Amino acid sequence: MRTSSPAQIVWRVSRETESTPGFVALNRSRGFWTNIGYAALFGVVLAVIALVFLGLVQGGTELWFTLPANPDWFSGHLWWVAVTGAAGVLVGVLRRVLRVPAKLPGTIQELRDERVEPPTVLQAVAVSIVSLVGGASLGPEDALGKLGGGFGSWLSVRRKLDAEATATNTLSGISAAFGGLLSSPILATSLVLEVARPKLARLGDTLIAALVSSTVAFAVYYPIAGSTFVDIYQLPAFEYENWQLAAAVPLGLAAGVLALVHLAVAGLMKRLTAPLAERTILRSTLGGIAFGLIGVALPLTMFTGTDQLKTVIDDGAALGTGLVLAVLFVKMLTFAICESTGFIGGPILVMLFIGGTAGVATHLLIPGIPEGLAFATMFAAILGALIAAPFSLIVLAALTTQIGVLQLAPVAVAVLSSYLAVTGSGALAALMQKGQKPVSTSPQPPQSAP
Repeated sequence: MRTSSPAQIVWRVSRETESTPGFVALNRSRGFWTNIGYAALFGVVLAVIALVFLGLVQGGTELWFTLPANPDWFSGHLWWVAVTGAAGVLVGVLRRVLRVPAKLPGTIQELRDERVEPPTVLQAVAVSIVSLVGGASLGPEDALGKLGGGFGSWLSVRRKLDAEATATNTLSGISAAFGGLLSSPILATSLVLEVARPKLARLGDTLIAALVSSTVAFAVYYPIAGSTFVDIYQLPAFEYENWQLAAAVPLGLAAGVLALVHLAVAGLMKRLTAPLAERTILRSTLGGIAFGLIGVALPLTMFTGTDQLKTVIDDGAALGTGLVLAVLFVKMLTFAICESTGFIGGPILVMLFIGGTAGVATHLLIPGIPEGLAFATMFAAILGALIAAPFSLIVLAALTTQIGVLQLAPVAVAVLSSYLAVTGSGALAALMQKGQKPVSTSPQPPQSAP
């Protein structure tokens, strides 16, 4: 029997794969190196933009607000209300002058659409800066995602690229923005691709482009900013035990319930503010005053929540179970007020604050559950109930808490439990459909009797 040499085998396999439909070597795919060049460009540009944007937000916030050393009940300053009310006025004026659409797609929707409309980006970013500097309970990821995705879409249109290249550039632009924000190329790439789920035919190209853009962004951003999400939350170490896998299921289900409560509060607030939809300035002014007053009573409910969550972890026992629970549910309310009254920002970092605070509250209520276990599971599972990105959320928990490989197993169980209970069961879709029903403001004509 005739045998082939190794060189002949390699040559034959390469010829067969080239002739197989749908099987194209990655480095020979059409436009691959062009996409990589764009991705590197996105990384540099978005890192600089992220530095400027986050610097403006942090500097502006510190100019007006200083959290008390002991953020207890009513420990905020009453003059904060003047700042948040003024921010509301400016948000309303900007929305009207810049003609910002009443409804803009959010971060998750833009990832799923793989498209950001460039004409609306700068207007939305301007409103978002004012919103965040004014203390709104929102995150910066929406504005940065719009800037990255909008730049990718705009450049693709200018270069007259096809739809697939445009989608890839949009996702790699968003990945570059998140690479600077999260300071973790792996997490940024994983989150973008897991939520977007690009078509299999271009998954390889998009994966490499997104990883290149986020890595370049990190390489530019981190040496200057010096901040990262890795090990940002210091938690007491705990040993893995088998019972924790079983305990993770009810923790995940509880996280799913809290996620639905969060959505219900947001939907109710949108209905309450619907009559003010045409009165843009009044609506945002009232919203600013409302969350400002809440901030005076509970300062930890203001802002994005990333830094405030450290306070909840470090001082949770001193704050007390009642205060931590109040912060948990009132944070949902402040987010709903900001989102429904015209302020612009993202939900992801806020949801992580809610999840982490729920974890600390769980430990305070049930001391037998280690704080690290309760925090990590709830931290990832509440957001996991709403977006189909379980792998990314497990990676997020691992990077931010450094709890250990074995300890991640309960986190995975909790995330999957919350996702299957809420999104997988259809409960989320039913709630969203109910919330999208228009509110009738005119009397209905009487119906004739049968």
